[in-house]
Amino acid sequence: MIRLLALVGLSTALLGSASCGFSPVYGNLAATSGRLEIEQIDGRTGHFLRQELIAAFPRGLPGLEGEASLEVSLKETIARLAFSPDQVAARSDYIGVATFVLRGSDGAEIIKGETREAASFNFADSAYADISSQTAAQERLAQLLARSIRNRLLIALKQTKPEPSVPEK
Repeated sequence: MIRLLALVGLSTALLGSASCGFSPVYGNLAATSGRLEIEQIDGRTGHFLRQELIAAFPRGLPGLEGEASLEVSLKETIARLAFSPDQVAARSDYIGVATFVLRGSDGAEIIKGETREAASFNFADSAYADISSQTAAQERLAQLLARSIRNRLLIALKQTKPEPSVPEK
């Protein structure tokens, strides 16, 4: 009886989502993924960001037809957030602003945008721990920026594609 109710509930949910126009971002991935070349990004955080973007698009960019290249420029700043009683910074944010342009194989601009993220870190007592916490913050910043760029690209490509019309009954 419980299985029957679960089956009825699942089929109702599936039918409901199909009739509302819902379509998954990764629907028919193999047929619509275009090859994506990610250009070099300057700096240590840029290197981390490029590696994260490569990992985010292992099979290409869903919704992209043909080949494209992604150009990203990264600007980083450090904001001092907290100070110790002797006025030494105790907590800071790495702030990254990534401007990106997706270009087709003909060089035409397909999508462009900008995203901003921040990753916090504490200053430690020892020099090595301080460097280690800054490096970890740079890696976290790269992960956050890559996730944001990925989401923006997927949404923009999904919005520019017209949905196939469903014949009315």
